[in-house]
Amino acid sequence: MLQVQTNAAIIIAVILMLVILSVFVLVLILYFNNKRLASIREKELLKIEYNQAILSAQLEVQEQMMRQISQEIHDNVGQILSLVNLNLKTLKPGETEKLETTTTLVNKAITDLRTLSKSLNPEAIAKTGLIQLVKNDLEQIEKTGQFTTSFELKGEPVVPVSKLTILYRMIQEVLNNVIKHSGADKITVEMETGMISIEDNGKGFNPSAEQNGLGLINLQQRAKLINAEVKIDSVSTKGTIVIFILNNT
Repeated sequence: MLQVQTNAAIIIAVILMLVILSVFVLVLILYFNNKRLASIREKELLKIEYNQAILSAQLEVQEQMMRQISQEIHDNVGQILSLVNLNLKTLKPGETEKLETTTTLVNKAITDLRTLSKSLNPEAIAKTGLIQLVKNDLEQIEKTGQFTTSFELKGEPVVPVSKLTILYRMIQEVLNNVIKHSGADKITVEMETGMISIEDNGKGFNPSAEQNGLGLINLQQRAKLINAEVKIDSVSTKGTIVIFILNNT
């Protein structure tokens, strides 16, 4: 009888241990499954955020390009066509030189319009390339007569096409801030394989005091999306330098 009770107790203990072990294993499975699902959700949210950021950057870049195109048509193509119109109105039979000048002006207007039309292409950023895009922006800034600019290329930044739009928009944002807020008259852009710097000789500011500013927050958020870093060095009355460090982008 005692032996039977002992065996029964052992069986019950084993069953309890198996139940406890099963519950423990089930809890572990549920725990790791929840972590896996949470990781998947996090990746999906990051992907959505990244896609939204790309779309936002593309729209902003397009808006900036449209402003530049509008200004270019007004200041350049419009002026050329006005000269063409004036020449045609005053053209007299036999004025070969004026006719040739008018033809040259028309050809220049056509070339400029073709160049501008390429900027409207959604793939213009990838096709044109980051270096040429920034050079074009600096050229447009110089045309205002308010700034002198310089561009130094020490190495072409290695940037995947999928992240190019965000990086270009970050550069545009810094350039716009310089134009609007710095009080500078000189802008220098330097590019290396893993770094881009934008420097001005303006009034400067306190980066620590402005770290919660919307502009700086936008830059930091966009930098994270493309695995880059933003460093700002600014001294009052001595200008500002903004550096993008490209970490295996």
